[in-house]
Amino acid sequence: MATLPRPSASTLLLGIERTLRHAPDLTSFRFAAVSEPRRLIAHKQAILFERSGRHALRTAAVSNVASIDRNSPYLLYVERMLSALDKADGLTKARPLTRGDMPANFTTEWPEFLPAHLFWQPLFTTDGTPLGGLLLVRASEWLEAEAVLLDQLADAMGHAWQALRTTRQKSASAVKPVSRRGLVIGGVLVIVAALFIPVPQSVIAPADVIPREAFPVSAPIRGVIDDILVRPNAEVRQGDVLFTFEDAELRANHEVALRAVDEASAELRRVSQQAFGDTKGRAEVALMQARLALRQEQAAYSSYQLSQVQVVAPQDGIAIFSDANRWRGRPVSVGEQVMLVARPQDAEIAIFIPVSDAINLRPGADVQLFLDVDPLRSFSATLELASYQPMESAEGIMAYRAVAQFTDPQGPPRIGLKGSARVSGDSVPLVLFLFRRPLSALRQMIGV
Repeated sequence: MATLPRPSASTLLLGIERTLRHAPDLTSFRFAAVSEPRRLIAHKQAILFERSGRHALRTAAVSNVASIDRNSPYLLYVERMLSALDKADGLTKARPLTRGDMPANFTTEWPEFLPAHLFWQPLFTTDGTPLGGLLLVRASEWLEAEAVLLDQLADAMGHAWQALRTTRQKSASAVKPVSRRGLVIGGVLVIVAALFIPVPQSVIAPADVIPREAFPVSAPIRGVIDDILVRPNAEVRQGDVLFTFEDAELRANHEVALRAVDEASAELRRVSQQAFGDTKGRAEVALMQARLALRQEQAAYSSYQLSQVQVVAPQDGIAIFSDANRWRGRPVSVGEQVMLVARPQDAEIAIFIPVSDAINLRPGADVQLFLDVDPLRSFSATLELASYQPMESAEGIMAYRAVAQFTDPQGPPRIGLKGSARVSGDSVPLVLFLFRRPLSALRQMIGV
């Protein structure tokens, strides 16, 4: 049976244009705008942006995502980055974008959210009015032929978008007009009423995935660590050897202690034989017995130290520590923690809320975790506790430490991952939600 020939680029382009022009509404158009171009040009992800102001771009659709979470760190970063480029007139024409094209304050976070190469394709109406744009993301460079295809596709996309917007505007204009005064009064009343609508407060703060009930593995003796036998985050079983101590000195001490016991035993026998009928000799026997008991205790202690040369895992789990080379050849004291052993399924979230962003946090509040490695996906959790007093975080800021338990049915993520957590607080009027920070700053300024 003959194989059908692969469609050419022109055939695919005509098919995509037909799909865009026959979209029944804006929702279908947005879905087609981010999903159809993949048939023509290879890319990892496509994001459609709509202009909501002169220098403001709002996410309209994202490929491979059923619903958009506008509070995700990924979309917030991309929108701020494109708005900054737009203010510098950097988005007026189609162009490839790399990390070097970004303003300095956006280059640091780039590797966390985006691959090496982007392509910006603006979309216009037939009279040149900007509608928004399409951002394509992938790791490899963009070819000139792909830019030509995108330019042709953008013409059809802009025409279809303009037609759908015009249709919606005509439908809206068919409604019976209201007097301007009544419209203004009604709008003011709606805004005033809306300011008293209760909305839940929320705060976004840095968060880490930490073990819930980790077992600390500490040095049982004082000595020098010889080797770490497991890798960081490796699975271990109860009884597996985790690390070992240098044992040359310990073995020598044990041999010396055993020789001392033999010497004390021989001395006791000699004194015992000479003690018959000698009061002074009997007193010396008691002294030698005490000395033998001391030497035996010393030998038992040296034997215990030698038995602790190999430190084993106290339970099943994963070994949590930073770097094995950091411990090899390092002297440690008794009780100094070397690593943790934790069960992967027993994880929780540690959240560090800056004092300036603090809200009233109650146990049971909803928490959403967005990981840096997967910013479009969230994990559900419930707040368990929050500290009463702030402490200095690893970033050097004063913050309240809160702990949340995972409730997501898909299970907790890997221990050690970092991200951002959105913590919900009490419901407050919308006016307080919007102006909480300005009111707090004003109160501090005037001393009220």
